[in-house]
Amino acid sequence: MNDDISPIKPDCDTQAELMVKMLHEVERNDHRAASFKMWDTLVITPFSQPEDLFLFMEDDFALLNTGNKTFTQLRTDAQKAAEKKYALKSNVTLEKIYDIFTKMSGITPAGREKLFNRECDLIHHFAFARHTGKLLFDKAKDCKNKIIITSESIYPRDVLVKILCDCGYDEYDALIIPAEQNIPDSAATAYIGTVVKKSGVEASNILHIGSDLSNDVEAPILKGMRALMLQPVLPLMVKSGRLRGFIEEKHLYDIEEPKFTALRCALALYAIYGFDTPQNKKPRSDFCGDARMLGFIVLGPLTFIEDFSPETELQRQLIDAMEKNKEISAGKQDFEQMVYHHFGDFIGKYGGEGCQLPLEFIEKFSYIGDRDLIKPTLSEIGLKKWGKPANEPKLAPVHTKAVKKNPLQKLADKLFPEGTRVREISEGILTGKKKK
Repeated sequence: MNDDISPIKPDCDTQAELMVKMLHEVERNDHRAASFKMWDTLVITPFSQPEDLFLFMEDDFALLNTGNKTFTQLRTDAQKAAEKKYALKSNVTLEKIYDIFTKMSGITPAGREKLFNRECDLIHHFAFARHTGKLLFDKAKDCKNKIIITSESIYPRDVLVKILCDCGYDEYDALIIPAEQNIPDSAATAYIGTVVKKSGVEASNILHIGSDLSNDVEAPILKGMRALMLQPVLPLMVKSGRLRGFIEEKHLYDIEEPKFTALRCALALYAIYGFDTPQNKKPRSDFCGDARMLGFIVLGPLTFIEDFSPETELQRQLIDAMEKNKEISAGKQDFEQMVYHHFGDFIGKYGGEGCQLPLEFIEKFSYIGDRDLIKPTLSEIGLKKWGKPANEPKLAPVHTKAVKKNPLQKLADKLFPEGTRVREISEGILTGKKKK
Protein backbone atom coordinates (compact mmCIF):
# COMPACT_ATOMS: atom_id res chain seq x y z
CA MET A 1 0.00 0.00 0.00
CA ASN A 2 2.90 2.37 0.68
CA ASP A 3 3.71 2.45 -3.04
CA ASP A 4 0.22 3.57 -4.06
CA ILE A 5 -0.57 7.23 -4.65
CA SER A 6 -2.90 8.90 -2.16
CA PRO A 7 -4.70 12.12 -3.17
CA ILE A 8 -2.59 15.23 -2.53
CA LYS A 9 -4.16 18.68 -2.29
CA PRO A 10 -2.49 21.39 -4.39
CA ASP A 11 -0.53 23.74 -2.14
CA CYS A 12 -1.88 27.24 -1.65
CA ASP A 13 0.46 30.19 -2.31
CA THR A 14 1.76 30.38 1.27
CA GLN A 15 2.40 26.63 1.36
CA ALA A 16 4.24 26.74 -1.97
CA GLU A 17 6.36 29.64 -0.73
CA LEU A 18 7.23 27.77 2.46
CA MET A 19 8.13 24.64 0.49
CA VAL A 20 10.56 26.63 -1.64
CA LYS A 21 12.20 28.09 1.50
CA MET A 22 12.55 24.66 3.15
CA LEU A 23 14.08 23.10 0.03
CA HIS A 24 16.47 26.05 -0.27
CA GLU A 25 17.57 25.51 3.34
CA VAL A 26 18.27 21.82 2.70
CA GLU A 27 20.46 22.53 -0.34
CA ARG A 28 22.74 25.06 1.40
CA ASN A 29 26.39 24.50 0.49
CA ASP A 30 27.58 24.29 4.12
CA HIS A 31 25.50 21.16 4.85
CA ARG A 32 27.35 17.87 4.56
CA ALA A 33 24.85 15.77 6.49
CA ALA A 34 21.11 15.82 7.13
CA SER A 35 19.43 14.27 10.13
CA PHE A 36 15.70 13.42 10.00
CA LYS A 37 13.28 12.36 12.71
CA MET A 38 11.31 9.40 11.39
CA TRP A 39 7.82 9.76 12.88
CA ASP A 40 5.74 12.84 11.99
CA THR A 41 8.55 14.12 9.75
CA LEU A 42 9.25 11.33 7.26
CA VAL A 43 6.50 8.87 8.16
CA ILE A 44 2.92 9.31 9.44
CA THR A 45 -0.17 7.17 10.03
CA PRO A 46 -3.84 7.90 9.21
CA PHE A 47 -4.96 7.97 12.85
CA SER A 48 -6.04 10.73 15.24
CA GLN A 49 -4.78 8.70 18.19
CA PRO A 50 -2.37 5.73 18.30
CA GLU A 51 -5.00 3.53 19.96
CA ASP A 52 -7.04 3.45 16.75
CA LEU A 53 -4.54 0.94 15.38
CA PHE A 54 -5.61 -1.51 18.09
CA LEU A 55 -9.18 -1.69 16.74
CA PHE A 56 -7.83 -3.76 13.86
CA MET A 57 -6.71 -6.40 16.40
CA GLU A 58 -9.93 -6.92 18.33
CA ASP A 59 -11.02 -9.92 16.25
CA ASP A 60 -7.59 -11.55 16.61
CA PHE A 61 -7.71 -11.05 20.37
CA ALA A 62 -11.27 -12.37 20.67
CA LEU A 63 -10.06 -15.74 19.37
CA LEU A 64 -7.45 -15.91 22.14
CA ASN A 65 -9.27 -14.50 25.17
CA THR A 66 -12.72 -14.72 26.75
CA GLY A 67 -12.36 -11.88 29.26
CA ASN A 68 -14.49 -8.76 29.53
CA LYS A 69 -11.86 -6.21 28.54
CA THR A 70 -11.14 -5.38 24.93
CA PHE A 71 -7.73 -5.63 23.33
CA THR A 72 -7.63 -1.83 23.06
CA GLN A 73 -8.19 -1.42 26.80
CA LEU A 74 -5.56 -3.97 27.80
CA ARG A 75 -2.99 -2.87 25.22
CA THR A 76 -3.38 0.78 26.26
CA ASP A 77 -3.08 -0.09 29.96
CA ALA A 78 -0.02 -2.23 29.27
CA GLN A 79 1.76 0.63 27.53
CA LYS A 80 0.95 3.03 30.36
CA ALA A 81 2.35 0.53 32.86
CA ALA A 82 5.49 0.05 30.76
CA GLU A 83 6.02 3.81 30.51
CA LYS A 84 5.66 4.16 34.27
CA LYS A 85 8.12 1.32 34.88
CA TYR A 86 10.76 1.93 32.21
CA ALA A 87 10.60 5.40 30.65
CA LEU A 88 12.61 7.31 33.26
CA LYS A 89 15.77 5.18 33.33
CA SER A 90 15.35 2.87 30.37
CA ASN A 91 13.28 2.42 27.20
CA VAL A 92 9.75 1.36 26.49
CA THR A 93 9.74 -1.27 23.75
CA LEU A 94 7.02 -3.39 22.22
CA GLU A 95 8.59 -6.46 23.83
CA LYS A 96 8.26 -4.93 27.29
CA ILE A 97 4.71 -3.79 26.60
CA TYR A 98 3.67 -7.28 25.54
CA ASP A 99 5.34 -8.83 28.58
CA ILE A 100 3.00 -6.74 30.72
CA PHE A 101 0.07 -7.27 28.37
CA THR A 102 0.49 -11.06 28.61
CA LYS A 103 0.22 -10.93 32.40
CA MET A 104 -2.80 -8.62 32.27
CA SER A 105 -4.71 -10.66 29.71
CA GLY A 106 -3.65 -14.16 30.65
CA ILE A 107 -3.05 -15.22 27.05
CA THR A 108 -0.61 -18.00 26.17
CA PRO A 109 2.96 -17.39 24.93
CA ALA A 110 1.81 -18.48 21.47
CA GLY A 111 -1.06 -15.99 21.61
CA ARG A 112 1.35 -13.27 22.73
CA GLU A 113 3.60 -13.95 19.75
CA LYS A 114 0.68 -13.89 17.34
CA LEU A 115 -0.59 -10.51 18.59
CA PHE A 116 2.93 -9.06 18.76
CA ASN A 117 3.55 -9.95 15.11
CA ARG A 118 0.09 -8.74 14.12
CA GLU A 119 0.75 -5.30 15.57
CA CYS A 120 4.10 -5.08 13.80
CA ASP A 121 2.43 -6.02 10.53
CA LEU A 122 -0.29 -3.40 11.03
CA ILE A 123 2.01 -0.48 11.83
CA HIS A 124 4.01 -1.45 8.75
CA HIS A 125 0.83 -1.58 6.67
CA PHE A 126 -0.60 1.76 7.77
CA ALA A 127 2.59 3.86 7.92
CA PHE A 128 3.21 5.94 4.82
CA ALA A 129 5.54 8.69 3.64
CA ARG A 130 4.73 12.28 4.48
CA HIS A 131 4.87 14.00 1.11
CA THR A 132 6.74 17.10 2.31
CA GLY A 133 9.18 15.02 4.34
CA LYS A 134 9.92 12.91 1.27
CA LEU A 135 10.63 16.00 -0.83
CA LEU A 136 13.10 17.26 1.80
CA PHE A 137 14.71 13.83 2.09
CA ASP A 138 15.13 13.52 -1.68
CA LYS A 139 16.62 17.02 -1.89
CA ALA A 140 19.19 16.10 0.76
CA LYS A 141 20.09 12.97 -1.22
CA ASP A 142 20.41 15.00 -4.42
CA CYS A 143 22.86 17.27 -2.61
CA LYS A 144 25.04 14.22 -1.76
CA ASN A 145 24.57 14.73 1.98
CA LYS A 146 24.98 11.89 4.42
CA ILE A 147 21.55 10.91 5.71
CA ILE A 148 20.90 10.00 9.33
CA ILE A 149 17.43 8.94 10.51
CA THR A 150 16.49 8.86 14.19
CA SER A 151 13.49 7.02 15.59
CA GLU A 152 12.23 7.07 19.15
CA SER A 153 9.94 4.12 18.58
CA ILE A 154 8.65 1.12 20.54
CA TYR A 155 8.88 -1.06 17.43
CA PRO A 156 11.83 -3.32 16.59
CA ARG A 157 14.51 -2.27 14.12
CA ASP A 158 13.43 -4.74 11.44
CA VAL A 159 9.91 -3.25 11.44
CA LEU A 160 11.23 0.30 11.17
CA VAL A 161 13.58 -0.70 8.34
CA LYS A 162 10.68 -2.25 6.39
CA ILE A 163 8.56 0.88 6.90
CA LEU A 164 11.34 3.18 5.71
CA CYS A 165 12.07 1.00 2.71
CA ASP A 166 8.43 0.77 1.60
CA CYS A 167 8.00 4.53 2.06
CA GLY A 168 10.93 5.22 -0.27
CA TYR A 169 13.56 5.98 2.38
CA ASP A 170 15.83 2.99 1.74
CA GLU A 171 18.92 5.05 0.87
CA TYR A 172 20.23 6.36 4.19
CA ASP A 173 23.57 6.05 5.98
CA ALA A 174 22.40 5.28 9.53
CA LEU A 175 19.22 4.61 11.50
CA ILE A 176 19.61 5.62 15.15
CA ILE A 177 17.27 3.98 17.66
CA PRO A 178 17.83 5.34 21.20
CA ALA A 179 16.92 1.99 22.81
CA GLU A 180 19.88 0.39 21.04
CA GLN A 181 22.19 3.17 22.27
CA ASN A 182 21.15 2.76 25.93
CA ILE A 183 19.61 6.24 25.79
CA PRO A 184 16.62 6.36 28.17
CA ASP A 185 13.31 7.69 26.91
CA SER A 186 13.58 10.56 29.40
CA ALA A 187 16.74 11.86 27.66
CA ALA A 188 14.88 13.20 24.66
CA THR A 189 17.80 15.12 23.13
CA ALA A 190 20.65 12.69 23.82
CA TYR A 191 20.37 11.44 20.24
CA ILE A 192 22.22 14.57 19.05
CA GLY A 193 25.66 13.30 20.09
CA THR A 194 25.04 10.01 18.30
CA VAL A 195 23.97 11.87 15.15
CA VAL A 196 27.22 13.85 15.09
CA LYS A 197 29.24 10.69 15.66
CA LYS A 198 27.45 8.67 12.97
CA SER A 199 27.64 11.49 10.42
CA GLY A 200 31.41 11.83 10.70
CA VAL A 201 31.25 15.62 10.23
CA GLU A 202 31.26 18.65 12.50
CA ALA A 203 27.98 19.61 14.15
CA SER A 204 28.02 22.93 12.26
CA ASN A 205 27.78 21.00 8.98
CA ILE A 206 24.64 19.06 9.98
CA LEU A 207 21.03 20.09 9.32
CA HIS A 208 18.49 18.42 11.59
CA ILE A 209 14.83 18.23 10.51
CA GLY A 210 12.15 17.27 13.02
CA SER A 211 8.70 18.13 14.33
CA ASP A 212 9.28 19.21 17.94
CA LEU A 213 10.35 22.79 18.72
CA SER A 214 12.29 21.96 21.88
CA ASN A 215 13.89 18.64 20.94
CA ASP A 216 14.35 19.11 17.20
CA VAL A 217 15.10 22.81 16.88
CA GLU A 218 16.33 24.38 20.11
CA ALA A 219 18.43 21.40 21.27
CA PRO A 220 20.30 20.87 17.97
CA ILE A 221 21.01 24.60 17.64
CA LEU A 222 22.47 24.65 21.15
CA LYS A 223 24.81 21.84 20.07
CA GLY A 224 26.00 23.83 17.05
CA MET A 225 23.80 22.21 14.38
CA ARG A 226 21.38 23.93 12.07
CA ALA A 227 17.72 22.98 12.41
CA LEU A 228 14.53 23.04 10.36
CA MET A 229 11.12 22.36 11.85
CA LEU A 230 8.47 20.48 9.90
CA GLN A 231 5.41 20.91 12.08
CA PRO A 232 3.23 17.83 12.72
CA VAL A 233 -0.07 17.80 10.86
CA LEU A 234 -2.53 17.15 13.71
CA PRO A 235 -1.70 20.23 15.85
CA LEU A 236 -1.78 22.39 12.74
CA MET A 237 -5.25 21.10 11.91
CA VAL A 238 -6.48 21.75 15.45
CA LYS A 239 -5.19 25.34 15.40
CA SER A 240 -6.51 26.10 11.92
CA GLY A 241 -10.09 26.69 13.02
CA ARG A 242 -12.85 25.99 15.50
CA LEU A 243 -14.16 22.73 14.05
CA ARG A 244 -12.08 20.31 16.14
CA GLY A 245 -12.90 22.17 19.36
CA PHE A 246 -16.59 22.18 18.41
CA ILE A 247 -16.55 18.40 17.91
CA GLU A 248 -14.60 17.87 21.13
CA GLU A 249 -17.17 19.86 23.10
CA LYS A 250 -19.96 17.71 21.71
CA HIS A 251 -18.25 14.46 22.67
CA LEU A 252 -15.69 15.33 25.31
CA TYR A 253 -16.01 12.07 27.22
CA ASP A 254 -16.80 9.55 24.49
CA ILE A 255 -14.90 10.71 21.39
CA GLU A 256 -12.45 7.81 21.85
CA GLU A 257 -15.20 5.15 21.68
CA PRO A 258 -15.32 2.75 18.69
CA LYS A 259 -18.56 4.27 17.37
CA PHE A 260 -16.63 7.48 16.58
CA THR A 261 -13.85 5.67 14.70
CA ALA A 262 -14.96 7.02 11.32
CA LEU A 263 -15.09 10.61 12.64
CA ARG A 264 -11.64 10.35 14.23
CA CYS A 265 -10.13 8.90 11.08
CA ALA A 266 -11.82 11.58 8.97
CA LEU A 267 -10.15 14.26 11.10
CA ALA A 268 -6.77 12.53 10.83
CA LEU A 269 -7.03 12.35 7.05
CA TYR A 270 -8.11 15.99 6.97
CA ALA A 271 -4.98 16.95 8.90
CA ILE A 272 -2.80 15.07 6.41
CA TYR A 273 -4.69 16.42 3.40
CA GLY A 274 -4.63 20.07 4.43
CA PHE A 275 -1.41 20.42 6.42
CA ASP A 276 1.20 18.06 4.97
CA THR A 277 2.91 21.25 3.88
CA PRO A 278 2.33 23.44 6.97
CA GLN A 279 -0.08 26.35 6.81
CA ASN A 280 -1.60 28.59 9.46
CA LYS A 281 -5.14 29.65 10.23
CA LYS A 282 -6.54 32.31 7.91
CA PRO A 283 -8.74 35.19 9.08
CA ARG A 284 -12.51 34.74 8.65
CA SER A 285 -12.16 31.05 7.84
CA ASP A 286 -12.10 27.72 9.66
CA PHE A 287 -10.83 25.86 6.59
CA CYS A 288 -7.88 28.04 5.56
CA GLY A 289 -10.05 29.67 2.89
CA ASP A 290 -9.67 26.52 0.81
CA ALA A 291 -12.75 25.16 -0.99
CA ARG A 292 -11.21 21.69 -1.40
CA MET A 293 -10.49 21.43 2.30
CA LEU A 294 -14.05 22.49 3.11
CA GLY A 295 -15.47 19.83 0.79
CA PHE A 296 -13.08 17.22 2.15
CA ILE A 297 -14.13 17.50 5.80
CA VAL A 298 -17.76 18.68 5.46
CA LEU A 299 -19.10 16.57 2.58
CA GLY A 300 -16.60 13.71 2.85
CA PRO A 301 -17.56 12.31 6.29
CA LEU A 302 -21.25 12.26 5.31
CA THR A 303 -20.41 9.29 3.08
CA PHE A 304 -19.86 7.22 6.25
CA ILE A 305 -23.52 7.69 7.27
CA GLU A 306 -25.75 5.04 5.75
CA ASP A 307 -28.86 6.51 4.12
CA PHE A 308 -27.89 10.01 5.25
CA SER A 309 -30.70 12.55 5.26
CA PRO A 310 -30.17 16.26 6.12
CA GLU A 311 -31.72 17.29 9.43
CA THR A 312 -32.92 20.66 8.14
CA GLU A 313 -33.94 22.19 4.83
CA LEU A 314 -30.98 24.57 5.09
CA GLN A 315 -28.59 21.62 5.35
CA ARG A 316 -30.15 20.21 2.19
CA GLN A 317 -29.65 23.53 0.39
CA LEU A 318 -26.04 23.81 1.58
CA ILE A 319 -25.17 20.29 0.46
CA ASP A 320 -26.68 20.98 -2.97
CA ALA A 321 -24.70 24.23 -3.27
CA MET A 322 -21.41 22.60 -2.21
CA GLU A 323 -21.85 19.73 -4.65
CA LYS A 324 -22.34 22.26 -7.47
CA ASN A 325 -19.02 23.92 -6.61
CA LYS A 326 -16.26 22.10 -8.56
CA GLU A 327 -13.51 22.69 -6.00
CA ILE A 328 -15.65 21.72 -2.99
CA SER A 329 -16.88 18.65 -4.83
CA ALA A 330 -13.29 17.73 -5.74
CA GLY A 331 -12.43 17.83 -2.03
CA LYS A 332 -15.20 15.32 -1.34
CA GLN A 333 -13.87 13.03 -4.08
CA ASP A 334 -10.35 13.29 -2.62
CA PHE A 335 -11.78 12.25 0.76
CA GLU A 336 -13.42 9.16 -0.70
CA GLN A 337 -10.23 8.16 -2.52
CA MET A 338 -8.08 8.75 0.56
CA VAL A 339 -10.36 6.69 2.81
CA TYR A 340 -10.30 3.77 0.37
CA HIS A 341 -6.54 4.09 -0.10
CA HIS A 342 -5.78 3.84 3.62
CA PHE A 343 -8.67 1.81 5.04
CA GLY A 344 -10.55 0.04 2.28
CA ASP A 345 -13.98 -0.93 3.62
CA PHE A 346 -12.91 -1.42 7.24
CA ILE A 347 -14.11 1.89 8.69
CA GLY A 348 -17.64 1.36 7.41
CA LYS A 349 -18.29 -1.38 9.99
CA TYR A 350 -18.28 1.24 12.77
CA GLY A 351 -20.95 3.43 11.21
CA GLY A 352 -20.86 7.20 10.89
CA GLU A 353 -21.63 8.48 14.40
CA GLY A 354 -20.86 12.21 14.61
CA CYS A 355 -19.92 12.55 10.94
CA GLN A 356 -22.71 15.11 10.40
CA LEU A 357 -21.08 17.53 12.86
CA PRO A 358 -18.92 19.38 10.27
CA LEU A 359 -22.10 20.06 8.28
CA GLU A 360 -23.89 21.27 11.41
CA PHE A 361 -20.91 23.52 12.15
CA ILE A 362 -21.05 25.06 8.65
CA GLU A 363 -24.80 25.58 8.97
CA LYS A 364 -24.75 27.33 12.34
CA PHE A 365 -21.32 28.84 12.98
CA SER A 366 -19.37 29.33 9.73
CA TYR A 367 -17.21 32.40 9.22
CA ILE A 368 -17.88 34.82 6.37
CA GLY A 369 -14.82 33.63 4.44
CA ASP A 370 -16.20 30.08 4.26
CA ARG A 371 -19.71 31.30 3.51
CA ASP A 372 -18.37 33.20 0.53
CA LEU A 373 -17.11 29.90 -0.91
CA ILE A 374 -20.62 28.41 -0.84
CA LYS A 375 -22.90 31.39 -1.58
CA PRO A 376 -22.27 31.62 -5.37
CA THR A 377 -24.02 28.26 -5.90
CA LEU A 378 -26.56 28.56 -3.07
CA SER A 379 -30.21 28.90 -4.05
CA GLU A 380 -32.29 31.97 -3.18
CA ILE A 381 -34.12 29.89 -0.59
CA GLY A 382 -30.82 28.89 0.96
CA LEU A 383 -29.53 32.47 0.97
CA LYS A 384 -32.64 33.62 2.82
CA LYS A 385 -32.39 30.85 5.41
CA TRP A 386 -28.63 31.20 5.91
CA GLY A 387 -28.44 34.34 8.01
CA LYS A 388 -25.48 35.42 10.06
CA PRO A 389 -24.52 32.97 12.83
CA ALA A 390 -26.26 33.96 16.07
CA ASN A 391 -23.31 33.27 18.34
CA GLU A 392 -19.99 31.54 18.73
CA PRO A 393 -20.01 27.75 19.16
CA LYS A 394 -19.03 26.18 22.46
CA LEU A 395 -15.48 24.89 22.16
CA ALA A 396 -13.55 22.45 24.32
CA PRO A 397 -9.79 21.87 24.58
CA VAL A 398 -8.69 19.14 22.21
CA HIS A 399 -7.42 16.06 24.01
CA THR A 400 -5.05 13.52 22.45
CA LYS A 401 -5.93 11.01 25.15
CA ALA A 402 -9.24 9.85 26.54
CA VAL A 403 -10.85 12.06 29.18
CA LYS A 404 -12.03 10.13 32.20
CA LYS A 405 -14.98 11.26 34.30
CA ASN A 406 -14.79 11.30 38.07
CA PRO A 407 -17.71 9.87 40.09
CA LEU A 408 -19.34 13.29 40.55
CA GLN A 409 -19.28 13.98 36.81
CA LYS A 410 -20.86 10.59 36.12
CA LEU A 411 -23.57 11.36 38.69
CA ALA A 412 -24.23 14.71 36.99
CA ASP A 413 -24.76 12.89 33.68
CA LYS A 414 -27.56 10.88 35.24
CA LEU A 415 -29.23 13.73 37.13
CA PHE A 416 -28.85 16.67 34.75
CA PRO A 417 -29.26 16.29 30.96
CA GLU A 418 -26.65 17.99 28.80
CA GLY A 419 -27.58 21.41 27.49
CA THR A 420 -29.82 22.34 30.44
CA ARG A 421 -29.19 25.34 32.66
CA VAL A 422 -28.95 23.16 35.75
CA ARG A 423 -26.31 21.02 33.97
CA GLU A 424 -24.21 24.11 33.26
CA ILE A 425 -24.45 25.17 36.90
CA SER A 426 -23.52 21.68 38.11
CA GLU A 427 -20.48 21.56 35.81
CA GLY A 428 -19.39 24.95 37.11
CA ILE A 429 -19.49 23.60 40.66
CA LEU A 430 -17.68 20.38 39.79
CA THR A 431 -14.89 22.16 37.93
CA GLY A 432 -14.62 25.08 40.32
CA LYS A 433 -15.64 27.61 37.66
CA LYS A 434 -17.96 30.51 38.42
CA LYS A 435 -20.61 31.45 35.93
CA LYS A 436 -20.19 34.95 34.52
